Amino acid sequence: MTYQTLTLDIDDHVARISLNRPDMMNAFNEQLIWDMGEATQVVREDSQIRVLVITGEGRGFTAGADLSERDASWTDTQDALLRGYHPFLKNIIDMPKIVIGSINGAAAGIGAAVAMACDLRIMAKEAYIMSVFSNIALVPDGGLSFLLTREIGYSRALEYAIEAKKISADECLNLGIANKVVALDHLKEATMEWAHHLSKRSPQALANTKKLMRQAVTQSYDEVFAEEANIQQSIFGNEENLEGVTAFFEKREPNFK
Repeated sequence: MTYQTLTLDIDDHVARISLNRPDMMNAFNEQLIWDMGEATQVVREDSQIRVLVITGEGRGFTAGADLSERDASWTDTQDALLRGYHPFLKNIIDMPKIVIGSINGAAAGIGAAVAMACDLRIMAKEAYIMSVFSNIALVPDGGLSFLLTREIGYSRALEYAIEAKKISADECLNLGIANKVVALDHLKEATMEWAHHLSKRSPQALANTKKLMRQAVTQSYDEVFAEEANIQQSIFGNEENLEGVTAFFEKREPNFK
């Protein structure tokens, strides 16, 4: 399947979406929004895919919205956010796959929201995340207010947002936003190595652990405890669980199909 503004590559159980408007620092025009909606839906529905990598071509991850676009179909900003961005961001957050953001450069504006929507992040040393909205007298959008605040806390998130301060890769690592920081020329290799490593793990463990920990942000301890028990009951003793246990006792790598 081909797209105008991105590439979607699938290798074994790993998919890779590369935003491909490098001349515009991968800024989101309407076509890229629709392409992201379609591509993330394809990945979400493909049961053979266990891990998704999202990255950008060229010098940046994504500079956010393409403010130079003049002929989009949106009736207003709210329409663009709710009808355009929200579906693909929800696909990233809700899909039963692990999503790795491979941040090769600036992740700014709604690009910061895309980066923060991912489950895990690996960043090039030169990369950064930045809520630029206050520079043009706007508020964070794309769910960034929620995503950034839950990751680093209210006061820190507020400071970075209202001052439009870059969060460098090293700061992201110290704050727990980034899982790994590597040299730019090693980023793709390190990302794909990590993605393929994760893809060999139990799909039901990946999907359900993501679900539980996403829900834990807004649920109580008792609610999470009950959901853990419910999911554990539904998968305990099934084929994947038995393969994991058998491999453990046989001292071999499990083969999850």
